[in-house]
Amino acid sequence: MNSGELPYAAVDFELLVDRVAETGERVTLTEDGRPVGVLLPAGELAELEYWARRYLGVLPPPVRATERPPGPAQHGPYTQYVHGNGERMTFTRGRVVVAELYAAWSLEWLEKQAVQGRQGYMDPKQLAAFEEFLARQPPVGEP
Repeated sequence: MNSGELPYAAVDFELLVDRVAETGERVTLTEDGRPVGVLLPAGELAELEYWARRYLGVLPPPVRATERPPGPAQHGPYTQYVHGNGERMTFTRGRVVVAELYAAWSLEWLEKQAVQGRQGYMDPKQLAAFEEFLARQPPVGEP
């Protein structure tokens, strides 16, 4: 099971963060059967943000919430920090980021940007080989 209903998860995130930390897999939070949030490993989020920045240059600033979110909350060994937009949460254990909770729509957008960043990237050796290959090709229109 890699999904759970949001009302049950909001009471105590400890079980879900444990699952993400142990398996390295995402957990989708649903409400009335439709995805509203995704809890993902911090390493996976770092990779997505890295590739999205290669495509965009910088990520857009988050939209500020109208109300200030409450302070950190404890969920077993994890500390939950709610970001200023109220939609993103960070879970830490011993000052190490373990997992992030993203709104489903926000994560979908980030993944699309990361795909664009990955597709346009070639490591230096691959780029040199590709340039060499192109240099050996005859000009267009010549036999």
